[in-house]
Amino acid sequence: MQWNKRTTMIVGLAGGIMLFFIGMAAYIILGPSTDAYLLPKQISSIMKLTGMGIVCISMIVGGFFIEKIEKDTKLLLLLFGVILLLLNIFLFSSSHYY
Repeated sequence: MQWNKRTTMIVGLAGGIMLFFIGMAAYIILGPSTDAYLLPKQISSIMKLTGMGIVCISMIVGGFFIEKIEKDTKLLLLLFGVILLLLNIFLFSSSHYY
């Protein structure tokens, strides 16, 4: 199997999505977090943000550098990549501990 840009983008998307859901499962496995014990929430947040970051990077890089796809598909990859990146920065990475 030859690794090209498209295969790398697909593997990045799949890996990022898997890491996001593993982060969601880590919160369930480690148990609930309290005011004094924030480790489950922190580990889950790190894994979910890393997964979302990999997905965003894969979409943006794929939108710029993959040659054999249509312009509309490239535009959608770039648009959704930037939207997910902004969501990742402003919503998902908020450090509010209630």
